[in-house]
Amino acid sequence: MRIPLKYSVRSLLERKTRSSLTVLGIAAAVAVFVAMVAFGRGVAASFVKTGSPDNLVVLQKGAFNRSLSSLPKNSRDVVPYLPHIKKEGDRLLASPELSIEPWVTAPGKSEAIFMVARGVTPVFFEVADTLTRIQGGADLTGNRVLLGRGAQQKLGGVKVGEAIAMFGERWTVSGVFQAGGTNLEFEVLADLSDLMRASDRDEYSGYTLKLGDPANADRVIALVENDRRFLLTAEREQDHYAASGEIYWVVARLGLLISLIVTLGAVFGGMNTMFTAVAGRMREVGTLRSLGFSRNAVLVSFLAESVLLGLAGGVLGVVLGCLVNGLRVSVATANIRFAVGLEVVLTGLLLSLVVGLVGGLLPARVASRARIVDAMRRA
Repeated sequence: MRIPLKYSVRSLLERKTRSSLTVLGIAAAVAVFVAMVAFGRGVAASFVKTGSPDNLVVLQKGAFNRSLSSLPKNSRDVVPYLPHIKKEGDRLLASPELSIEPWVTAPGKSEAIFMVARGVTPVFFEVADTLTRIQGGADLTGNRVLLGRGAQQKLGGVKVGEAIAMFGERWTVSGVFQAGGTNLEFEVLADLSDLMRASDRDEYSGYTLKLGDPANADRVIALVENDRRFLLTAEREQDHYAASGEIYWVVARLGLLISLIVTLGAVFGGMNTMFTAVAGRMREVGTLRSLGFSRNAVLVSFLAESVLLGLAGGVLGVVLGCLVNGLRVSVATANIRFAVGLEVVLTGLLLSLVVGLVGGLLPARVASRARIVDAMRRA
């Protein structure tokens, strides 16, 4: 014989304060968990999915990002002419680039903003085929810049035709581009010669090469790294961006670890609530057993109460966690977008279910194991 579910619901409602505090504790744990998982998904979207599978990045050996790389000038006579680079007519699709991290001032803003600027030549737009212009033109000569959609938002929504200040010079926004929501959208593109002059740099940071056949990537990488004339390294563009996002993965994992610690606290909170409920309801337990309800029926009834508390906290926590969906947080030069999807919501609810089960299992077992006489005497 089973104890009706409404009995468990009514028991929870009779302890509104304690039940509410338990639900809030579980909700806080689930909300933090959802936010951290959403941050991790944002890191994946910003870095792991960035770049083209047929592109290679060539940098100075030991430089873990473009801004720290500086290629010797004589490499310009070798790198753009490596074998297996794709051609468009007589032009090799090898893009020389300067990456730098300047402070940029937007119109109407008094404080400078830390940005990533990349100096490029026209061939860049054929090599970086994940970029799509959505406003304006691509001519960057004469101190003009092309902003990624994320960079535009970071600079306060500066519009095409307005000017920003960079390296003490005025740069006119000529257009806006998008790149599938990846971290490329937070870069400022400028003419390579203009940016080298303004930043007083005379060396490139690196090259982006488009291969005619991605299967030749390992051959080209070996040629670059075995060339004793230079200390250069080459890697697939997607691998390069994935590696550059490792530090943000560390932040995401640390946040996830914290959320799991908070979840452990919620488990003990739920367990404390259920133990208190069992201790105060021993007469009920004795009465239920004397009416013919089995030990398993009592166990399932108390476990159902704990699961209901967990699910209630899970629903509230998921709702709170979904509030961060679409928000962006700046970490160094990256800008990560929280991405809450259906799988994140389901995982949060599953976590709350586990919290309810684990937190209620031991108290429910104690209640089911109580002997009728002992239960009545303890009451």
